[in-house]
Parts: sequence; C-alpha cells; structure tokens
Amino acid sequence: MTVASDWDARYAAGECSSSKEPGKLLKEFIAALPKGKALDIACGEGRNAIFLAKNGYDVDAVDVSAVAIKNGGKRAEKEGVKVNFIQADMEQYKIQTETYDLIVNYNYLQRTLVSGIKNGLKKGGVIIFETYTMEQQSIGQPKNPEFLLKPNELLRLFEGMHIFFYREGVFEEEIKKAVASLAGRKI
Repeated sequence: MTVASDWDARYAAGECSSSKEPGKLLKEFIAALPKGKALDIACGEGRNAIFLAKNGYDVDAVDVSAVAIKNGGKRAEKEGVKVNFIQADMEQYKIQTETYDLIVNYNYLQRTLVSGIKNGLKKGGVIIFETYTMEQQSIGQPKNPEFLLKPNELLRLFEGMHIFFYREGVFEEEIKKAVASLAGRKI
C-alpha cells in the first residue's frame, strides 16, 4: 500500500475526520499575520486552508490524499470560498521560492521540508508550525519517533527566524496531546 492509498483509505473510512476548526494558534494570530498568499502543508480536508480563505488569503493547500483533497474542495465550495487544493506527496513537492506571506504546517513532520519552508516565505513572511513531540508516545498516536519532535527541536529547525511565539508540552485542547507550537517571521 502506498502512502497516498493508505491515507485515502483512512479518509474514506472517516478515521481522519479531524476537527473542522482551524488550529488554535492560527486563530489566535490571524489578525496579526501578513495578508496575501498562503500555503497549507499536509492540509488534510482543509480546515486551516478554508479558514485562511475566509480571511482573505489566496491559499494553496497540499495533501497526499486525493480523498482528503476532494472532501476539502467540496467543503470550500459549500462554505463559499476558493482554495487551490493540490494533491501531491510533500516528499516530492517543491515549495516555490519567496512566494508565500504565510505558511502553516499542522500535525505533519518532514524535517527535510524546513529549508523549503524558509525559502518559500517572502521576507517578513510567517510560519505557523505545530506538531507532535516524543511525549505523545505515552498519550496515543502517532508513536513513530520519525514523526515526533525531540525537546526544543522545532526551535532549532527554525533557527535564524524571529520566533515570536513558542510553546512545548502536553496540552488539553480539543484532545490531550503533546505538541510543540511555533510562530516565526522570516527576517
């Protein structure tokens, strides 16, 4: 089974019906973020992309699952917004250089993508990044250390940027989860 077909099966079975609400950090900072073009990495069914489109962004939203992309497209249409959904594997996808005012990355960790994220931001552009830490292993999925951040790793990955928000720990929001969250500006 390929990565794409695995995710397609999970979305088709309803296993990935995540919250329809955008990420908490994104909601909190939306008024202070630079407007313009945004990229939502590993967007799933587009909860963050649709929120960004409703807030005036021109949004590209990328995910490996064709089922998630289709569901996101239907939801965006139903909610009256336009999102450019792109079905692609982030392992092969090339982020266009100095194109985005905002890039969001939730619940996805591909360390090799960090330089592409940094290069994809325009000067003054912002990254909002949140994903699971090693502490998640004692709470639930995911458990594979390849997809979990080590302590302070997210800070190190975005070194050279102006980090204006950072937190790391176990939090009880929609669900109990161990995450690191960062907001940083390209200088």
